[in-house]
This record gives sequence, C-alpha cells and structure tokens, in this order.
Amino acid sequence: MEFAELVIVFAVTITLSNIASRILPMIPAPLIQIFLGIVLGLTKWGQSINFEPELFLVMIIAPLLFREGEKADISSILKNFDTILFLAFGGVILTLVGVGVTLSFLLPSVPIAACFAFGAALGPTDAVAVSSLSGRVNIPKKAMHILEGEGLLNDASGVTAFQFALAALITGSFSAVHAGFSLVISSIGGAVVGFLLVWVKRKVINLIEKASARDVTGYLLIELLLPFLAYVLAEVFDVSGIIAAVAAGILQASGFRKITVFDAELSSLSNSTWTTIAFTLNALVFIFLGIELTQVFSPVWGDGVYPNGLLLATILLISVILFVIRFVSISLFYIFKDGFENCKKQLNEILILTFGGVKGTVSLATIFILPFSINNMMFYQRSLLLFLTAGVILVTLIVGIVVLPMLTETEEAKSTDLNALMILEEVVAILKSEMKQLDKDSKEFLATDAVIENYQERIRDLYLADLSDDEKQEVQEIQALILSIERDGLDESFRSGKLSANGYRFYSRFLSNFEHSITSQFLSFVGFWFIFVRRLIRIILHPKMFWERRHSDRQTFISEKDIQEIRNTYQKNTQLIIESLENLTDVYDETMVDFFIQQRKIQGIKMVSGNLISAWLIQQDSLFSKRMLRGYYLERKIVDEYEEAEKITTFSANIYRKNINLLESYTMNKPTDNFSFRFALRKRRKPLSEAEMNDSNEK
Repeated sequence: MEFAELVIVFAVTITLSNIASRILPMIPAPLIQIFLGIVLGLTKWGQSINFEPELFLVMIIAPLLFREGEKADISSILKNFDTILFLAFGGVILTLVGVGVTLSFLLPSVPIAACFAFGAALGPTDAVAVSSLSGRVNIPKKAMHILEGEGLLNDASGVTAFQFALAALITGSFSAVHAGFSLVISSIGGAVVGFLLVWVKRKVINLIEKASARDVTGYLLIELLLPFLAYVLAEVFDVSGIIAAVAAGILQASGFRKITVFDAELSSLSNSTWTTIAFTLNALVFIFLGIELTQVFSPVWGDGVYPNGLLLATILLISVILFVIRFVSISLFYIFKDGFENCKKQLNEILILTFGGVKGTVSLATIFILPFSINNMMFYQRSLLLFLTAGVILVTLIVGIVVLPMLTETEEAKSTDLNALMILEEVVAILKSEMKQLDKDSKEFLATDAVIENYQERIRDLYLADLSDDEKQEVQEIQALILSIERDGLDESFRSGKLSANGYRFYSRFLSNFEHSITSQFLSFVGFWFIFVRRLIRIILHPKMFWERRHSDRQTFISEKDIQEIRNTYQKNTQLIIESLENLTDVYDETMVDFFIQQRKIQGIKMVSGNLISAWLIQQDSLFSKRMLRGYYLERKIVDEYEEAEKITTFSANIYRKNINLLESYTMNKPTDNFSFRFALRKRRKPLSEAEMNDSNEK
C-alpha cells in the first residue's frame, strides 16, 4: 500500500509541476519541480524514500539518455566531436583535480581521495538539465550540439573517474595509467554492448516478421526495454552502462525506415509514448533532487561540526571554481584549435558553453555511491559531501537559468506565415462558394457555415501567435474581461428568471469553450483575476444557484423559448461589453479594442439572425464532422498545389500536412457529445422534416 501511495503522490506532484509551469511560464519548470520535491521531502512520503543510486541510474537516467541519443543530431555532433571529446573527458579530469584541491584546502579534515571523488562527481554536465534549459533560451545550434554531445558522453567518464577515486579512498593506492586505460576500455565496451543489443533486437524483429506476428504494442515494448537492457548488460560486463544506453539510442534511430502503414503507426505511437515518458522522468529527476536536498540538509546544517557560513561559502566558491575551470579550459582549447584572434570572435560561444555546463542529478546519484564506512570505520564526511554536492547542483542550475538568457539573443518575433494564411483563406473561399448551392434552411448549410467559422478562428490564431508577449497579454486581458461580463450577465439573467436552467447550461457550455481557448497560460494577474478568481468568488457567493444548475433536470431539447431567452441575454451582454470596451481605448491599443468591438457586433448580428445559435447546435451533429473532413480534404489539396507550383518548400508542405493529419484524426476520433441538443430553428424558417430530426437523433 505504501508503494501505491508513493506512485500516486509522485503522479500528482508531476501533474502539479506541469500545471504550475503553464500558469507561471516565467519560472523554469526545473525550479518548480525542485521546490515541489523539497515540499514532498518534508512529508512522511518523502522521508520514507531511500535513495538507491544504481536504481536511479538504470530506471531514470538510462532511458532519458537513450532518448537523447535517439533524438541527437549525429552529423552535427560529429562536426564538433573534438570539442565534445575534450569537454567529456578532459573537462572531467580538470574538474576532478581543480575542485578536489579546492575542497581539500577549504576543509582539510576531508580525506584528499574523498575530495577527488567529490570533484569527479561534479565533473559531468547533466544532459537532462541542459535540455530543460534549452527549452527556455535560444541557444545557438552549434553550442547546443556541443552541450548535448558532452552530456551524452561525460557521464561515463565522470562515473568511472569517481570509481577510481573511491578505490583510492578505500585502498589508499591510485594509478593514473590504469585509471585512464580503464576509462577508455569502459567507454568502448559500453558502446559495443549498445551496438550488439540493437543488432540482436533487429534480428528478433526480423524473426517476428517472418512468423507474421507483427504487433505495434509488442514492437514498442521491445524498444522501451532497450535502455534498461543496455545498462544492465553493460554493468554485467563491467563496462559503462551509460554509454551503452546512449549508443543503443543512437543506433536505434539510425536504422533503415520502411514507409508502410504499420511503421507509420509504430512511429507515431513511439513518439507520443516517449514524449510522455521523457517528461515524467525529467520531472522525477528534479523532484528527487528536491527530496534529497531535504534529506542531506538536516544532518549537516545543524550538527555544529562545520559553521553554517563556511558551508555556504564552500558551496558558492566551488560553484565559482567550476565555472572558472570550464571557462579557462574551453578558452585554451579554442585558442589551440583556432588561434587567439578567432577565439576572441567566439567569446560568446565560449561563455554559453561555460554557463551551459550545469550539474544535475547524475552528480547526486554518483556521490551517493560513497560508502557509509571505510575499513570498518564510520565515514562521517559522507553527509557533508552529499550536502555540498546538492548545494552546488542547485547553484549551477540557478546560475545557468539566470545567465544564459543574457548571453543568447532574444528570439526575433516570427512574421505571420502568409502561405498558411493564404491556404486557409482559399479553403474558406471554396466552402463559401459551395454554400451558395445549398438551401439556407438545410443542415448542410449550417454545418458548412460552422466549418467556415472554425477556419476563420484558425486564421485569427495565426495572427495571435505572431503577436509580441505584451500584445498577447493585452489580448488575453480583453478576452478575460469579455468573459467576466458574459458570466456576470448570464448569472444575473438566471437568478432573475429571465433564462431557464436549460438555456443557462447551453450558454455556459459556449462560455466554457471560449474560456478554454484563452487560458493556455495566464500571462498576467489581470487575466488570472477575471478568469479564475472572480469565477471562484461567484461560486462562493451563490452556491445555491451553482448547485441547482448542476443538479437540475437536464432535458435534451432546447425550445424556441430557450433560444429567445439566450438571444436576449446575449444582446444585453453585447451592449455591456461594447460599452466597457469603448472606455478602455486609453488603456489598451485602440486598434485592438476596435477589433474586439467589431467582432462582437458581427456576432450580435448572427445572433439576431439565428445563425450563431444554429452554429453552436450543429457542432453536436455528425454532419459537422463530415463537413470538417471536407475542409481538410480541400486544405490538403491546396497544399499539394502550392508545393507543385513551388510556392512553398517540401519541408513546409510536410509540416502543413502533419497538422492537417492531426486535426483530421482528432475530428474522426472525437466522441459523440452525451449532452447534445436537438435542432430548434426559428419559426420563420422552414422546420426540419421529421425524417431529418429522427436521423439527427439517431446519430
């Protein structure tokens, strides 16, 4: 039961970290996850966790590095392979010596071999942490490829160097020649194990295919097993499990890809599965770091053996030494490789590589290998070294998060994709021409009109995506204000009896869809207040109304009376919204405010004509999905025409097709809404025939 509780707690924590990173995009996800890990570490669940380094490496780090290897741009890494090799091996050795000597000077009571073990543990950069940072800043491609390649290789060199320092600590003897030779053998041996494992996997796949037993789920499970098998088999043969996992990932991605429906389905499922796994394991890495910070803090901070000020100073000084060693070594390497003049031109790249060398949980997992006792004597400095390692990891991560954005250019705002706009507008034009051939009172006409509105919304989204952050914030605040006025007006109409419960639910569903379209992330406190806080206050102030509307009889028929009440409420809200927006021209951009006013007026006209409600209703019918598929067919056809006319590149065309495929798949798999409404058209229109009504209900 305790294990089940832990699984649930971690699942909830990871989910919360994802939600928090969306709500607070200005705070890096790793810091949120570390904070949640610290909070979890203070609970009974966090205190019950016993950190097992080997289990951590094989269950979390190995699959993450396997995936990094699978996604790695090998050709770009090979172009910078000399720099990567220097950082992965030379950088680790220099860090081992520099940090070891510094710690020995600051804390003479710690054995010199333990100091070198500490330096070795801090040698590797963390590929997981680097990838997390790269998602926030625009790191140049060359520097990013070097950091990724270094992160894939230096774990092996760091762990191996640590093992030799640990051996020296236990036995009191050390051979640099033997250590260097073992490092090379361990790395090559790990690569060979990874290569052989993938080769065996492909042979197994061939046998399965010959037996006509192909299965997407089975193939995916085999792929998911690769990193764990690679690590464990490599450790059995006393070579690097980390290198084996990386090599397996690289070779897994380099195989010949057949273009069949089966392989396409497998690739799609594999990518989506690995995306979820990678996010989960990434989050676990930083959550574990937070938990370990709480576990190693108490034994050292309050024992009085070392002054707390000295401990903090040691963490900060060692962090500085790490960056200094990295900067000096990279600078000297660039001078040796390209000359002093070229080195000056590459100063920004050197600084990015310096502060991109953040440490992570691989270092923490490594230092945890330190024994509790040596030669039957208690090793009291173990807790101290764990505490220092966790502190240095946290400092380097924060420094990287703060400094890297200063060194990298702010990504220029992308101009609107005119080709995408033209394609969508051509689809709209064709659908409008098709509408002219349809009876205005028919369901086909209404469904086509709703599809056109869907495409026009996509066009608006393209424009919105290209706005600056400040402009996006203004748009969200205006939309949040509109939503708040809508909800206030809706609640007032319901409380005063001007709107039935059935009409209230229908209107609420429309507002919920609108709310979902503007709350992908809260860009300002104003938006957060209007969207979330005021809604919570309304529920608290009027709980009876909230309860009644949730539990009242849910009839599935929306009457003409309901429609008229919805129309009256909408028109009343429209007047309030326009008046409010006209008073905001001195607060927000006047053009933007005018856009929302005109858009609301157009929707008001549609509401009076009955088209707006009909468009809401028709989306519950299967005919709407059919007309959407017609739109996707036209869109794909236009993309093909643009590609043939060389208006767009093949690469761009493939991106457009991928998006169309996703939308098409979602539309086809969208379940029927259990809370659908029958159609109730205005009396001045010809009512649907009984056969059409029955057909709609059956669907």
